[in-house]
Amino acid sequence: MKRIHVVGCGPRSGTTLIAEMMIACFEIDLFMERERHITTLPDRPADIFLTKIPIDVLIIKPVLHLMKNLYVIYMLRDPRDMIVSKHGADPDRYWASLKFWQTYTPYGDSLRNHPRFITVRYEDLIMKPDMVQTDLMSKMPFLKKRIPFSLYHERAYPAEQARKALGDVRPLSMVNIGNWRRHLPRIAGQLHQHGSISEDLIAYGYEPDTAWEKELEGIAPDFSESHWPEYYSKGALRSRRKLRYLKAIWVVLGHSWLCMIMRKWFGIAFGRLKALCN
Repeated sequence: MKRIHVVGCGPRSGTTLIAEMMIACFEIDLFMERERHITTLPDRPADIFLTKIPIDVLIIKPVLHLMKNLYVIYMLRDPRDMIVSKHGADPDRYWASLKFWQTYTPYGDSLRNHPRFITVRYEDLIMKPDMVQTDLMSKMPFLKKRIPFSLYHERAYPAEQARKALGDVRPLSMVNIGNWRRHLPRIAGQLHQHGSISEDLIAYGYEPDTAWEKELEGIAPDFSESHWPEYYSKGALRSRRKLRYLKAIWVVLGHSWLCMIMRKWFGIAFGRLKALCN
C-alpha cells in the first residue's frame, strides 16, 4: 500500500483543493472524507490511501523517514493570501493568522530536499494545474491518471466539510491569487501583531524586495479576531508534537498486512461479542 498524506504551511494553503483534485483525477481507492491525521490507519487493504491535515507538518518527519511507502505533499502559499482567506464554516471572519505560517514553514523547510516530500505551490496549482499533475506523477510513478487536474471540477464530489472549505466546486480561477491587496487593513494588523514577513516573501519568491510594504502606508490596521486564536501557547505546540516518534512507529506498524488482518479479526470478534450481549 502507498500512503499519500497532504500537509501545508497553514490553514487555507490549498490542502483541501489538492486532496480533492487527487481523488478526482487519479485512481485512489481509499481516502477519508474529513481531515485525518497521519496516525489514522487504513480500515481495509488498498493500493493507495490518501489523507490530509495541514498541522501534521509538525510531526511528519520521523514518519517519513521510517515509512518507505509514504509520500507527503506539502502545500505552500503566499501567507498574505492565506491570512485574508475565509472558510464556509465561519464566513464572517478571517480564518487564520500568521501564527501558522511562522510555526509550520520551518518544518517544511527541514524536509524540502527529501525525495518523498513534495512541495506544491498553490499558485502553480491554480495557474499550471496540468504541469503540477505531471510533476506529481514523475515523483509518484505509481499514480494512474484519470483526467487532467484542469478538469477536476467535472468529476469532484467532495463531502460537506470539504465543500465548505472550497467554497464550491468550480473551474480553477486566479481570483484569489493576490487577493491580499483587497484586504490591506488585515495585512497591516497581522504584521503589527506578528512582525514583518518580507524576508520570507523574498526567500520563497513571492516578492523581489521589501517595496511591497509601501502599499500599507497610511492603512489603519484591522485587529479583528480570526476564527482560530491569534497565538499558540508553548503548551499547545508541545502537545501537538508530543510522542511524534512513537506515533511514527504506530503508523508504520499499522500499515503492515499482519496488523490490518489482526485489526479486522478483532473487529469481527468484538462485533459478534457485542451482538451476543445485546
